[in-house]
Amino acid sequence: MYATAHRVSRNGQTGVNAFLYLHGRDFPWPEDASSLPETEPGTPTDRQSISVPPGRNTVHSYLDVLAPDGTPRSVLLEALKLFRQDVSERSNPARFIFGQVTLRFGVQIRLEPERESELEGLLATLEQVLP
Repeated sequence: MYATAHRVSRNGQTGVNAFLYLHGRDFPWPEDASSLPETEPGTPTDRQSISVPPGRNTVHSYLDVLAPDGTPRSVLLEALKLFRQDVSERSNPARFIFGQVTLRFGVQIRLEPERESELEGLLATLEQVLP
């Protein structure tokens, strides 16, 4: 499973887009899942939230959640809760691993002072698409 939220803008319109992809229960989950969004994002699902039409948008911040399909929502939310507790202490971009859950979070350099509020905005939309 790969769930992602991006705060994006294009032509004066700004919003958060979120999508859910699945890998299938037989997918051999890697020890380090952080490269999956680029190498094997999975199959798109109809669980999505779109504020700005996708394509050629400027990405201001992003939050990725990677976990084996079928991971309980409670485990995903626990990983996010733990990550939120010390996000200001982490590098940008940040990577966090909680069991088989991998989180990736990054913001444009100019948004570093607002990292916590960026994360909260992304989470609000991402939670809508989490299984």
